[in-house]
Amino acid sequence: MNKVDFFISYTAADEAWAEWAAFILEEQGYSVLLQKWDFAAGGNFVLEMQRAASQSSRTVGILSPDYLTSKFVKPEWAAAFAKDPEGLKRSLVLVRVRECEPSGLLEPLIYIDLVGLDQDQARERLLSGMIGLRAKPSKRPRFPGRGQGAKSPALFPGAVQSAAPEKRTLGYMPKIRRPPTDLEKRRFIQTCFETVVQHFRSALAELCSQDAAIVGEVKEINATKYVAEIFINGERRAQCKFWMSDGMRENGIKYSETDFGLDSDSSFNEMLSLVHDELALKGIMGGFGGKAEEGLNLERLTPEDAAEYLWRRFTWRLG
Repeated sequence: MNKVDFFISYTAADEAWAEWAAFILEEQGYSVLLQKWDFAAGGNFVLEMQRAASQSSRTVGILSPDYLTSKFVKPEWAAAFAKDPEGLKRSLVLVRVRECEPSGLLEPLIYIDLVGLDQDQARERLLSGMIGLRAKPSKRPRFPGRGQGAKSPALFPGAVQSAAPEKRTLGYMPKIRRPPTDLEKRRFIQTCFETVVQHFRSALAELCSQDAAIVGEVKEINATKYVAEIFINGERRAQCKFWMSDGMRENGIKYSETDFGLDSDSSFNEMLSLVHDELALKGIMGGFGGKAEEGLNLERLTPEDAAEYLWRRFTWRLG
């Protein structure tokens, strides 16, 4: 049995985070076991979990309030903890993705904290945390005191330094914001689209779990186009198509409740386009009203807001 580097332990509420972390780790050449990717249909779930725990060198726990209260993930992290209770081999690594405070056996473990970081920062912190890099900053930290007789740091010996007058401390200094690059825009749209897909999958699974009469699915047409459907007692009650538009004139996510052609994308009910010189989305059509827009700013949507907005539009007829 070949060993894999990481087994990702997570709850359904954090599936998107688990997939993101797994993908980042595999990009770096690590081998990863993820329930969604590696547990085959028809298999025995308990035996699959036992296989994952024994086959993996380390377990990565996606830490959140749901993770701390879930009875299903406790055996997963407990097995890793039992193998290395002192943490010398770092068999159990916690990655915090939402605000929470571990307690009990998990309380003394130092976790990798991704809360509040953007994607690039989160990626860097995840990878450096996994390989155990020191958190020493790349630049010398700002001196925290003033006029307290502390010695000045030694001058760099490779350059002649001349005395310079002390700079006067200024008051308010505006932060000059540069517009995002074309590559940053493209990656942001991709992130938004992936967030929409994961939100639809998670929310649809939760909706179906509430009533056996509800059946739904999110079907992949290709990497940038999906169709979602909801059936109640065998009757189709909702259907939509959403796809990523990346052309010369249009960059964004299109959504349609009327055009389900898998090859032609000639019409749409809504398009989420980039805000000018910002990494945020806005609704081009808008004006839908009701619950779909409640509490959301359609002029500046985050990836999570965009996913929630389209989900509400998809399900509004069910309420």
